Amino acid sequence: MARLRGADPAARTSFPTLRMQENLYAIGDIQGCLESLEGLLEQLPADARIIFAGDIVNRGPQSLATLRLVRELTRSGRAAGTVLGNHDLHLLAVAAGSGRIHRKDTIREILEAPDCDELIDWLRSQPLLIETESTIFVHAGIPPEWTLEQARAYAAEAEAGLRSPNWRAYLQDMYGNEDKVGRPRSAARMRSILNGLTRMRFVDAEGRLDFNPKMNPIDAPAGFKPWFDCPRRIHKRICFGHWSTLGLLVRPDVVAVDTGCLWGGSLTAIRLSDGRIYTEQCPQWAPPGC
Repeated sequence: MARLRGADPAARTSFPTLRMQENLYAIGDIQGCLESLEGLLEQLPADARIIFAGDIVNRGPQSLATLRLVRELTRSGRAAGTVLGNHDLHLLAVAAGSGRIHRKDTIREILEAPDCDELIDWLRSQPLLIETESTIFVHAGIPPEWTLEQARAYAAEAEAGLRSPNWRAYLQDMYGNEDKVGRPRSAARMRSILNGLTRMRFVDAEGRLDFNPKMNPIDAPAGFKPWFDCPRRIHKRICFGHWSTLGLLVRPDVVAVDTGCLWGGSLTAIRLSDGRIYTEQCPQWAPPGC
């Protein structure tokens, strides 16, 4: 049996190994681009099982309808699950009263929807990390210094905070750039775990995670490396989104699937068993980098 970690809010669920290998697809950041998601889904086989790489909502034109559709896909069994992205966490923080809506955000319609509470409760029950026998799925990546056991434990710790009755208190002080996991039950620890799994791209010359640069690695400042090109303690394949300027990257050790749907690029799905790529060309809903 393959272990699919995080697919169920209450437990770690098992799926047959063969089915997971043959039918599992990863889809990159949607960010509220419903039209693009619907077009991509039409291209996939009817028996496709999908894992979304996070950032289901925000900045695109239809965040509410997109969130509803992804929730329905997971409930119907079409989707194996979704990991939480930084924009999804931003929505949860705003709902918790610890964040504010920015000018370019498109999440207000979710917060004003009649089913807002149901959507928020569903979203906060989603995992930060999903794992099969061959692949780990996260939104941004896994910090190079973490072991697999640490990544599992840190993700489970943060998931428990998000799913608890006190989740609003847990998300207070979510915003900040900590990159080292500190003492238990501290806000800095929460931030460092969420930052590592949902926000990182580069590691600087001193080995610190840097959350500001967003460019393609070929344009990075001197001394900066993508996290996945640093010596790592996890040697399992990691599939992630988050990095639209990186684009599609398929290597034996990493698969990056954010191809700039929001910016007028494409929405991408990859079949994990053989690397087959499906793409849906997208309208430009926002200027790159907004």
